[in-house]
Amino acid sequence: MVRTKLRSAIILMNDQDEVALIRREKENVLYYVFPGGGVEYGHTTEETAVREAFEELGVHVELEGVAAYVAFNNELNPYYWAKMTGGEFGTGTGEEFQEEQTNGSYTPMWIKRSALPHLPVRPPSLAEKLASHEERFYDLTLSEE
Repeated sequence: MVRTKLRSAIILMNDQDEVALIRREKENVLYYVFPGGGVEYGHTTEETAVREAFEELGVHVELEGVAAYVAFNNELNPYYWAKMTGGEFGTGTGEEFQEEQTNGSYTPMWIKRSALPHLPVRPPSLAEKLASHEERFYDLTLSEE
């Protein structure tokens, strides 16, 4: 499926003040990303965020508003607050987890919010906001360009 440059992702937290991230190792580089992916033509950013949560984490989510729009690739990419409504964390079945996948490793994990500034999280501007704000924030515009 052809994708646009636009991406969509979620921010999922648990009761232990942890954030769901994907630990990525690609070409000997280690970093963490929020669950999400490219918006396919004909799909909304909301549909993409929900689909990617299931594919990457194995969970069903309900979106609870846009935390931030992150400027990257000349697009404002939305990051949605999400609430888990079902599924089992860590059972994602997306293309990232297929045996023939050779594009590095994808490991879903819970990371303490306080640890975010000490890890290579992408986008760093969003990780910093999450680490420094105990309360939810909405409709921020952040830049990675």
